[in-house]
Amino acid sequence: MNKRLFFYLHIGYWLLVLMQILLVALGTGVMGTQFDWRLFLSIVLPVKALQTACSALFFYVNYLVLVPFVLKKGNIIKYISSLLGCILVFSPLYYLMEQIVYPLIGWKSYSIDLNLFFAFIVALGANFLNIFLGLLLSYLMDWRTVRAEKEVVEKEQLKTELAFLKSQVNPHYLFNTINDIYSLTQQQSEEAPEALLKLSELLRYMLRESDDPYVPLTNEIDYLNNVIDLQKIGQKGNSHINFKVVGKIEQQKIAPLILINFIENAFKHGVFKNSEEPIQILIAIDGQSFHLHLRNKINIAKKDRTGGIGLVNVQRRLALIYPNRHELLIDRQTDTFIVDLKIDLYD
Repeated sequence: MNKRLFFYLHIGYWLLVLMQILLVALGTGVMGTQFDWRLFLSIVLPVKALQTACSALFFYVNYLVLVPFVLKKGNIIKYISSLLGCILVFSPLYYLMEQIVYPLIGWKSYSIDLNLFFAFIVALGANFLNIFLGLLLSYLMDWRTVRAEKEVVEKEQLKTELAFLKSQVNPHYLFNTINDIYSLTQQQSEEAPEALLKLSELLRYMLRESDDPYVPLTNEIDYLNNVIDLQKIGQKGNSHINFKVVGKIEQQKIAPLILINFIENAFKHGVFKNSEEPIQILIAIDGQSFHLHLRNKINIAKKDRTGGIGLVNVQRRLALIYPNRHELLIDRQTDTFIVDLKIDLYD
């Protein structure tokens, strides 16, 4: 909490206490049946303000000194003794006010003369609630501080975990891509230079924009288009992929590299060389709602059909970046693999 706001809250609290004391005083008829502004301003208000000031002084002695430096050190007996000693110190103050200060103003709280023992009882009664309020506020502030520190630690842990997961995303895809380009260069393919250019664009995107928490959706889709183009180059055009985008994407943002694992998984484990059964990729935008639907035939000749660490990583990233804001369905049928992802893109 901002220190200035905390200060204003304390001032406001004691003003409310003073107002409550004044209302009680007026309600009990200390001024008789007829209200007199002169008597109120010259007698009632100063007396009640002094009483409130004494209560506030005792409260802060307990809250700022006794609780943190005595009670929280683990010595309860010493704290209770300190409280009693504090009340003994305040007793002469109450005695002087009742016997000297208030009579000068024209006020008398009690019909009998006050002695020191009675002043001790008055001081205890006047501050009994303040003792518990000081304890409550002190431990509430400790709880709030611990919670704030815990939130900072959790955010740092999440940030570290996201960075780790993202660091696994890029090399995982790049390893396969570099292998494809290496094959093109061995074959002295004319498409090798174009493939290298596409790869450089992918690397530029990864290095420049993937560190941002969110990027324009248009950039992410351009990145996916480059990935698909690179796949087609690597397969010498023998790669059949239907990639369609529906809806307005210009104003939307999305977490970077959050979709690549699904696309790359389809390339790695799916059938993409059959023109009659191409990989189907649909991205639909409706307001703030993002929808990815991907369907591909499973290549039964591949031994590893689990999707590796890629899908596990992206599921974890979605849980961290879009908690309670996404739905992910991964359905592996006998010969078909389906991914259905919905995300609420609002900030």
